[in-house]
Amino acid sequence: MRFLDDPTDHYWRDDTDLSMPLHERVTHLVFVDGRLVDQWSQPAQGTRWQPYADRFDSDRRPPPSPPDPPYERALRWLDAVCGGRAAVLALGDEPLQDDGRDLPEAATRPEQHRLAEVAELLDGVASVRFDIETGHALRAALLAVWLADSTVVTRAPTVERAAAAITWAVAKANGLLHPHGTLRVRDLQDGLGLRSSPSAYGRVVERALVGFRDLDVPFAWRAAGLPELLPLGHPELLLGRVRERLVRVRDQALAAQRSSAA
Repeated sequence: MRFLDDPTDHYWRDDTDLSMPLHERVTHLVFVDGRLVDQWSQPAQGTRWQPYADRFDSDRRPPPSPPDPPYERALRWLDAVCGGRAAVLALGDEPLQDDGRDLPEAATRPEQHRLAEVAELLDGVASVRFDIETGHALRAALLAVWLADSTVVTRAPTVERAAAAITWAVAKANGLLHPHGTLRVRDLQDGLGLRSSPSAYGRVVERALVGFRDLDVPFAWRAAGLPELLPLGHPELLLGRVRERLVRVRDQALAAQRSSAA
């Protein structure tokens, strides 16, 4: 509180006046015969009072949080790749199999035709560029995208763009693209007669599969020897040889977590 001497009146005024700009941190008080007769405020920046303001800021600043232990960073990374901790804990390393699912029923005949055309192109890409298991992953990705947002398929500029985008996403999720894998983006682009890279529409596919999940994860972290994997959060799109390595990371991280808690 401060007492202001006014020729006509005396009153108390709260020193935390909210009308005062927050940046005016230095307040000058003028006393005459022990009575406060004037006051003004100014910024601390560039004045001899700035070191005090900087020190007070430092005193108020909370101490930095300790970094997460390596096993926690590993588990958070696996959460993003697999779609959550429950999926990580349930992850197995068996190769993908044909789940026997047929193409879903579309709302209209043109949409059904578009879906069938994209599925046929994905089968062709798998037979020419990949193996049977990757073909299962491509079909599972098509069904997952359709379930998440069918317009990604129905409103794609062409069926070739849709098929290439789904292939790009699955290949990125499994580390199949050059330099980690043998497939070059240019080969995929040429094989489907595209003039531009499939990665642009591939990001549309990625957003559909990821949805609104929180991906605040240490993307810079990954296990030694593992390629950079696009974290789609769908373990049914991961090849057995990829999941085998992820299972090893999971088991090592959980063992370290138990050891730390002991």
